[in-house]
Amino acid sequence: MALTVKRPETRVPFCLDGDLKAAHEAAEAAFVAERNKGLGDERLVSPVKALAQRVAEVEAEMKAATVDFLVRGMKRSAWNDLVAEHAPREGNAVDKSYGFNLETLMIQAIPACIVGVENQAGEALEFEPAKEWDPLADDMTDSQYEDFVMAVLRVNKGRNEVPFSLSAYRTIQASDQM
Repeated sequence: MALTVKRPETRVPFCLDGDLKAAHEAAEAAFVAERNKGLGDERLVSPVKALAQRVAEVEAEMKAATVDFLVRGMKRSAWNDLVAEHAPREGNAVDKSYGFNLETLMIQAIPACIVGVENQAGEALEFEPAKEWDPLADDMTDSQYEDFVMAVLRVNKGRNEVPFSLSAYRTIQASDQM
């Protein structure tokens, strides 16, 4: 029996409507401020529930405006070839720690690792990384781009241990004892 390898994958959620982040922060702040007033009698008319509902609405809008990028690790030989092409910059501590020029390597590695994009319903969206990644990345903030950098590093250089969820384990154990 021949063994086959499926390289690791991860998802990068990406909200296409950045304005919603500020709307969420404002809605959350209004909710928290009103809740912290600590009205003792719930029979009094309180806007807390309406403000909480607004937070949930903005979260739903953000979810609807979010797509998931599926990022897959490269073959070891392809990754090593890419690393060899991008020597660390002299005097750059970040490059020295990784062993390659992180900035230039990612320009090639990110689109090479993107294997699909899905909407929140799990439906595949048309996206050609070789053609469409650069303009999309140019419109991102450093923080948004960093999510993709970290995902590519995780699937290519991260640990590949079998994961263990303590909370899932506890839930299963608790339900077995009933």
